[in-house]
Amino acid sequence: MTKINVRLALFALFAIASVAVPLSIVWKYENTLRHGTLYKFRTKPVDPSDAFRGRYVTLTFDNDLIERIQREGNGGELKQEELPYNPGRLLYVRIAADAEGFAKPALASLTPLTGNDVITVDDWWKLYATDATKGWTLNYPFNRYYLPEDMAPKAEELYREANRRQNDGQQSARETSSYVTVRVGNGVGVIEELYINGKPVREAVTAELGKK
Repeated sequence: MTKINVRLALFALFAIASVAVPLSIVWKYENTLRHGTLYKFRTKPVDPSDAFRGRYVTLTFDNDLIERIQREGNGGELKQEELPYNPGRLLYVRIAADAEGFAKPALASLTPLTGNDVITVDDWWKLYATDATKGWTLNYPFNRYYLPEDMAPKAEELYREANRRQNDGQQSARETSSYVTVRVGNGVGVIEELYINGKPVREAVTAELGKK
């Protein structure tokens, strides 16, 4: 094989890889949306400067604490002082529903877990010493919801109000809280919809704008 043919072959392999990797990611997310288990993740208030940023809303979640983490293999439980902050290190989290039907972390492990109730988290850290509960905070990977820019201002207003009422502990607000539906499968979590006041965000915004 000549040098030119070798270069052409290498170029062709590089081109195939460049296309294949994005396609595999798209397939993984589309497959999760079609076949993953549906969970509802309740949101909570965020810093005013971090909510809507142009075309997406920054999401934080209510049930984002895990008290225990299993080591690799049969090594027992992880101690907080061992890994206080772990950016980039994968944690496998098994999801379950709480008494109200909203998602919560039920099991966390450094050993890979599989199933349509497992997500991977690569940003987690221990609670501060002043916190009453021991454990770790999980930054779920599905923390952005995109929407048209012309809907953002009204959506932001509704989102903040729903989370404020929910945070105040009002029973009526708990029934019409802000939450997202997420499809979960084999480590992947994909947002399906953001709900505000019991309605999909686009429907909620359209209804509010129609009142004027």
